[in-house]
Amino acid sequence: MTESPFKNVLLVDDDPVQIAILSSYFTGLGTPGIQSATNSRIALGLLDSSEQPVDLIVSDLQMPEMDGLEFLRHLNDREYRGALAIMSGVKGDLLEHAAKLARLQGLNLIGHLGKPVSKQGLDSVLLAARQPVEPVASEPQRNKPLLDEATFRRALAERRFKLYYQPKIDTRTRRVGGAEALARWIGDDGSFAFPPAEFIEFAENNGLIEELTFQLLDIFLRDVHRFRAASRTLHFAFNLTPSLLRNTNLPDRICAMMREYHLPASMVGFEITETATLNLDATTLEVLSRLRIYDFEISIDDFGTGHANIRNLRDFPYSELKIDSSFVLNAVKDPFSRRTVTSAVGLARELGIPVVAEGIEDRETWDFVCSLGIEKVQGYFLAKPMPPDAFVGFVSQHSEGVVLAA
Repeated sequence: MTESPFKNVLLVDDDPVQIAILSSYFTGLGTPGIQSATNSRIALGLLDSSEQPVDLIVSDLQMPEMDGLEFLRHLNDREYRGALAIMSGVKGDLLEHAAKLARLQGLNLIGHLGKPVSKQGLDSVLLAARQPVEPVASEPQRNKPLLDEATFRRALAERRFKLYYQPKIDTRTRRVGGAEALARWIGDDGSFAFPPAEFIEFAENNGLIEELTFQLLDIFLRDVHRFRAASRTLHFAFNLTPSLLRNTNLPDRICAMMREYHLPASMVGFEITETATLNLDATTLEVLSRLRIYDFEISIDDFGTGHANIRNLRDFPYSELKIDSSFVLNAVKDPFSRRTVTSAVGLARELGIPVVAEGIEDRETWDFVCSLGIEKVQGYFLAKPMPPDAFVGFVSQHSEGVVLAA
C-alpha cells in the first residue's frame, strides 16, 4: 500500500457521493485524519477549530452559500499554507483560471482535477505532484479527417450515423433483457469515422445536437419496431443529452414518433448522459416528469461522476440508476472503486429503484455485481455493441441465457 503523504485532510464538496468516494480513497491510503464539509463555511469552521493542522484541502468549486473561488480568498486571508487541490465539473478553461487564481493568492496548489474523479487522477495529483515528470516525446499525428460543420452536415444528409446495440443481461436469468443504443459515425470506407464522444460534443457545441438526436431516434424506433417482432419483453435505452430537456415540446414529439411506429412506451427508456450539469429548473423537471407519466423509463447515466450525482437523483424522477463503468471496471481489485459501487447500490435500494452496471469485463466482475444484487449489466465480457442484425441473432442464440466464460 502506498503511504499517504498527508496526515490530516479536509474534503469540501456538497455532494455526499463525492465525499464518500474521496473518503474511501484516503482511507485506502491510510490517512489518519479525514474531515469533510458539505459547504465552504463549514469547512472554514473546521479549519479554524482543528486541533491538528490541516495539511491538505480537497475542494470543489461549485457549492451553495459560498463558492469555491470565494473559499480560496478566505483560505488566503487565514494564511493557510497546507496543500490544496481543487476539483470541478466546470469547463477546463475555468478550472485553469481557478488554478491561476489560487497561485496568485499564494496558496500551495498541488493540482486540479476535473470531474468525474478517478483513482488514477487522484494519484497523479496527490501522490506524484511533487515528483519531476520526464518529458515524453509526442507521437507523430496520423492523417485524420477534419471534423467541421460541413463534414458533419454532409454525414447527416448521407445518413452516415447508425446505431449499434449493446445487450443488457439480466443477472438472475442470464437472458437478454434489452440493449442500449450507441451512436456510430460510419465513414466512406465503412470504418468508424470519429469517436462518439468527439462527434456528440461537436454537435452540442455547434447547435446540431437536436438534428442528430432526432435522426438517430427515428433509426432507433424503426429498429425497436423490428426487434419487437422477435420479442415483446425486451427494453431498449436511448441516450439524451441534458440540453434537449430544455424543450417542452420534447415529450410530445417523442410520443408522436412512438405512435408512428406503433410502439408502447414501456419498451423504451432514456438515459440522461453526463455531458453537462442537469440543473433543477421548471422546464427540465416538467419534461422528465411528463416522460415518466407517459411510462418511459428514465435512467441517471454514469452515476458517481461529476455531473451524475446524488443531487440529480434526488431532484428528478429517475426510475433507474446506472453505475459508471470507470468504477465497475476496477471494483474487484481497487477498494476505492468497490466502495463506490457498493455505496451506489445501497442508495438505489433506499430509493427503491433498480441498478444497471456497465463495464463488466471479466468473470470476477460479473460475480461481484451479482453478489450485490445488481439487476442488469452490460460489458464486453457479455457482448460488445453490435449492428441491429447481429443483435437479433444474439437474442435468438442466447434465448436460454448467455454462457459465461470461466
